Amino acid sequence: MKLPFLGHGVGLRVPHYERALAGALEVDWVEVVTENFFGGGGRPRAVLERLRRDLPLVFHGVSLGIGSPGAPDPAYLAQLRALADQYEPAWLSDHLCWTTLGAHVSHDLLPLPYTEEALRHVSANVSRAQDALGRPLLLENVSSYVAFAASQLTEWEFLSALAERTGCLILLDLNNILVSAHNHGFSPQQYLEGIRADRVQQLHLANHADLGTHKFDDHRGPVPSVVWELYEEAWRRFGPVSSLVEWDEQLGSWEALCVEQREASARAERLTRDGSEPPASPSRRSAGRRLSSAPRRSAPSGSREGQGASPLSGTLSLGETQELFFCAITWPTGVRDFLQSSGESTRLTFERVLLGSPGFDRVSRLEVYADAYFYRLLAALGEVFPRLALLIGPVEFHNLITDYVLACPSTSPDLRRLGLRLPEFLREASLAQRWPLLYEVALFERALDRALDCPDGALVSEQDLARIPVEYWPELRFTFAPATQRLALRWELPRVEQLCRSGQAALALELPPGQEPRGLWIGRRGHVPYYHCPDAAEDAALSQLWQGATLGDACAEGERAVPGLEPAQLVVALRRWLADGMLAGVSAAGVPAAVGCT
Repeated sequence: MKLPFLGHGVGLRVPHYERALAGALEVDWVEVVTENFFGGGGRPRAVLERLRRDLPLVFHGVSLGIGSPGAPDPAYLAQLRALADQYEPAWLSDHLCWTTLGAHVSHDLLPLPYTEEALRHVSANVSRAQDALGRPLLLENVSSYVAFAASQLTEWEFLSALAERTGCLILLDLNNILVSAHNHGFSPQQYLEGIRADRVQQLHLANHADLGTHKFDDHRGPVPSVVWELYEEAWRRFGPVSSLVEWDEQLGSWEALCVEQREASARAERLTRDGSEPPASPSRRSAGRRLSSAPRRSAPSGSREGQGASPLSGTLSLGETQELFFCAITWPTGVRDFLQSSGESTRLTFERVLLGSPGFDRVSRLEVYADAYFYRLLAALGEVFPRLALLIGPVEFHNLITDYVLACPSTSPDLRRLGLRLPEFLREASLAQRWPLLYEVALFERALDRALDCPDGALVSEQDLARIPVEYWPELRFTFAPATQRLALRWELPRVEQLCRSGQAALALELPPGQEPRGLWIGRRGHVPYYHCPDAAEDAALSQLWQGATLGDACAEGERAVPGLEPAQLVVALRRWLADGMLAGVSAAGVPAAVGCT
């Protein structure tokens, strides 16, 4: 079974969301990172709504972890299915990898050993996932930097056998093939020849970096010539297959991305005109092969390991291999220190499980994953807490985040949720003992981030209130929009913000606190989070409403906070609350439904 041919698309990233909302993408189709849309509303969901109307859409996940120990997370699958049912993507894809150990989420695409045990495990998980989602999955080959001594199949044989057993389809990332081919010493052309042609549904095109010892998949910059050459070979072998350009690091303009997309389209059109045809029948050379008779994948050139025709005795189970791998890459001071801190048996097991090569040994290969793990988390938290990072500087922020992820590892597939416990962690850290302001800054930034994509809903407008006779107003009670939050803070965050923007973060750290906490209100106007520091009367009245008091009691509290307050000032404040989208519902006991209460 093949899904429709979509043409040639581009991976849509956050900096180009506004262009998507304006309906100005001008490509055949787009792919979005699924987990970026798990929040219930805000700009991300508005983007999906617009994309659904404008052009074909594909969901590309990074956290399914189809090869992780145990079965796929039912809550994740339920959330993904609900999202897919609502926005109807052309298909769903993820990666042939594992991502979690227990509840600990790595947010990386970790490689699998290609063994009979792994194939049984992944096949069972693919079947579970497809049943739960009600759709076939596309699985993508990942770039890899380590190889396992126990592997019995090549990656293309494993992926083809998986597709045969489960009915899943293949997202073939040509850049990843080239990266892994260089790192492990196989031929990209052999990969294309060995993959099940009838299961290939989509191609990825991207760039990579050559770091000397290895190639690294960084998706930075335009598609290089070597990937374009492999793209043409793939087109000749597979025929028309939907292609997509990925560009993540140092993201170019949308126009630059479209240049790459048009290049993919032009090359495909030329090959079609030239009469390039795929093989008459799909390749099944690996689909039915029994693993017990499959040749063992050769080790990288120069390796002393993996030369025999059968696995070493005492090979670890898949779960044991994954546990060793995960412990090594999450060790706070790196893989070498992990091994030095471990017993002799662990070091011998490490050498037995992983393959190395001259100039790029086992430890160096695994350090690629260790570095990626910590720096990905650091970057994600830097995006959510930019003011905090600016106030304490890059070294202190790096050390804080290292300590934090060790104490509070990620447990959510949504990377933006990683910082949910950071303010409380920071409050007990020595940094906050020195500068207590930092705790309040972290609370503030967490609240802004929460407002970004929390659920949408109907809001109360001035017109809604105008339909309610004024005599009922003192008894009105309001509910608040999900994005609305109140923080009680001692420091003047607007002043802190001003100093940070003017390059005077050091002065911000020395600001004195106020004598009493003041209310700072956070919400979302349209798609944009905002904050508001009301005066004492407005904060007192709004706080009463927040606690469920009537409008009459809230106004009385405002007048007590500021004696002699003019009622007109609270009317102005009420209009601002409505304009800012703070209020989601209004009701009053005894008010007839006909007068407009909700």
